[in-house]
Amino acid sequence: MEFLAFLFIVVGIVLVVLWLYIVRQGDAEFDFLVDQRTEFALNELTKDKAVFSCVVPFLNKGTQDGTIMDCYPRHLMPFEYYKGCHIQSRLTLESNRRDDGYWEALIVFKTTGDAVVLTLTFTDGNGDIKQALAGIPDMPIDLVYQVVARSDWYISKKRLVMSAAEIQAALHRAGAEQ
Repeated sequence: MEFLAFLFIVVGIVLVVLWLYIVRQGDAEFDFLVDQRTEFALNELTKDKAVFSCVVPFLNKGTQDGTIMDCYPRHLMPFEYYKGCHIQSRLTLESNRRDDGYWEALIVFKTTGDAVVLTLTFTDGNGDIKQALAGIPDMPIDLVYQVVARSDWYISKKRLVMSAAEIQAALHRAGAEQ
């Protein structure tokens, strides 16, 4: 009987040690470093279209590898604020750029990261994009991402703002101001 009690105690101790080991392993923890993003640059300008982009780094700050299964931008410019203009936003991985709008799942090792390229295309229905951009307000943009790691998958987001002043500065740097 004493042997059986001793065996239960040993098994209990082993289980507690194993549980503590598993708990200490941690998980992936992603962070899009929007405060370290580049300024928006004007990539293309026609009479009715302007294309801007910036680079946003991200990092897996966790203690385990993780996978970004999906990642997309959501620009927040309602029709009431910007009538007559169509805005399209797109993300792609900086180290493996794609132009088809598809996000390929990406394994990110612990304490490493990469960057995404955020591209915004403004198309004016009236045919005068410079005039349309002159009245644009600041535009919040959410970077939404789905993570799969040791814990249950989750969706998170990080917000950045494309300011009206930044748009005008990009137009000025490209020599395309009004």
